[in-house]
Amino acid sequence: MKKLIVLSFVFSFLLFGTGAVNPAAYAAEELKIGVILPLSGPLANIGTMCRRGMDFAVKGVNSEGGIKSMGGAKIKLLYSDSRGDPKIGLSEAEKLIVQDQVSTLMGAFQSSVTLTSSQVAERYKVPYLSVIAVADAVTERGFKYTFRISEKAEWTGRDMITFMDFMGKKTGKPVKTLGLLYENSDWGQSSAKSWKKYGKQFGLDIVIDEAYPHGTTDMTPVVLKFKKVNPDAILNASYLADEILFIRTLAEARWKPKVIISAGGGEVEQGFFEAVGDLAEYHFSIIPSSGDIHETKPWVRKLDEEFRKEYGIELSSAASLMPYACMQVMIDSLERAASSDREKIREALAKTNITSGKAMILPYERISFEADGQNHNAPLVICQIQKRKLRAVYPPNVVAPGVTAVWPLPPMQ
Repeated sequence: MKKLIVLSFVFSFLLFGTGAVNPAAYAAEELKIGVILPLSGPLANIGTMCRRGMDFAVKGVNSEGGIKSMGGAKIKLLYSDSRGDPKIGLSEAEKLIVQDQVSTLMGAFQSSVTLTSSQVAERYKVPYLSVIAVADAVTERGFKYTFRISEKAEWTGRDMITFMDFMGKKTGKPVKTLGLLYENSDWGQSSAKSWKKYGKQFGLDIVIDEAYPHGTTDMTPVVLKFKKVNPDAILNASYLADEILFIRTLAEARWKPKVIISAGGGEVEQGFFEAVGDLAEYHFSIIPSSGDIHETKPWVRKLDEEFRKEYGIELSSAASLMPYACMQVMIDSLERAASSDREKIREALAKTNITSGKAMILPYERISFEADGQNHNAPLVICQIQKRKLRAVYPPNVVAPGVTAVWPLPPMQ
């Protein structure tokens, strides 16, 4: 018997090396991540684009050997459809946590759904990485399990109005009056709050402030109000269908202001240009990045080519980019956590400090989280639609050679 024990010990030593090692730690396991997105209903298109970015990231890491610190564990994404409803997002979060036993949650594109689903995650102490949602409140509730790498709505408004001030001084054609147009949910309301704050700081006169219900079917009364007061610039926060309707209605009304800047809504979605053609030419948009990132990060081109083969569109010019980057941050955290334990993943997320790698497909210098769970290194890019492409025009360090902003909009023909 003693001889058998000795032989068993020698075999274990040869197989696992020295130290007290649990062989099970080397056995690859499946890491389940719950993802909440609007996969049906009016926002299904953007939900699908988010899913593609996340799938693309996971396919990459799984094909490269999985999470190495966990013996090659593969990531499995469990998707839940919020249908764009905060109440459904809440119930789906609970289902993923309790029934499916996911290690962490991600979602949910919409601020309103992110707020409810992350509240559930906080209650169950499950780490939650926000994807795209920009409402300030996401990281301003004192939560310990919610993290966000992208910007807050306040920063979006700040940078939109700072850009207008910059262009006004540069060209000698300043904006003096503003019109605010936004869908009446958490995203739109947060955006409007920021516009008002920074508009006041820059001495701009808000002459019309118009909220509307998401999914509206008639923009004519709204556009006629804007035409009557004739603001120099319109700041807009609208999802795809609403923004298409707004732009078409502007054309029908034979009116447009000097400047239109959108808060990274419908204009970044696939199908936008097919729907509006050249009607949105020279409109501005504020987003985390643009296809021009090739000029400063040539390695992105290879990713774009791979993504195009899979989905027919470049990763860096689609709304799939931020979800892709978010998933890379989650992959980095899982690798450092070396565990599917929720608490260890939360600790790893809190200690994130990324300055290189695929997550830096965004034009950031660093991704890290403060005590509030917010990445405070999230600069934004102002793009202009030129020949049906979003070209970066501000700040100056992200502008590709030969690209110049057209300011103001050419007059109606």
